[in-house]
Amino acid sequence: MGKLTRAEKNGFGRFLHDVTYVFADVFFLSMPVLAYVGTTDSIEGIGATHATIYGLLAMIVTATLIRGGWIRPLATETLGWVSLRPSLIALRVLYYNLVLVVAVYGGLAVAKAIGVGIVAVGIAAIVGAVSILSFPRLCDEFFARLQRG
Repeated sequence: MGKLTRAEKNGFGRFLHDVTYVFADVFFLSMPVLAYVGTTDSIEGIGATHATIYGLLAMIVTATLIRGGWIRPLATETLGWVSLRPSLIALRVLYYNLVLVVAVYGGLAVAKAIGVGIVAVGIAAIVGAVSILSFPRLCDEFFARLQRG
């Protein structure tokens, strides 16, 4: 027979808890783009699949660090990650998918223009991270407009 105990998580335990929460938030709401890339990209060379993985990973890690309080989001005084409210589901779906499309295909376009394929992965990661740092500010503006009517 076991017994339940409640203890405060250490930093690593909080990080693991936060990363699973954020993974579910970002990954599942990004499924339209993930499904599109997964069914249309070839597996040869550095392509959309690789850029998508790194862009998505950057989004998840950045949101996890914001949620845990290790980094601050851009242009907002509100700390932590955005709550998972029903009113924000559509905004999240649109934003996450738009970010991934821009990160992946923008990165691929730049990589093709300069002739260095690995650049697509770096650009996707940078775009993913910066967009997630900006997402809490977007949500602040969204709610401010809702309150104004």
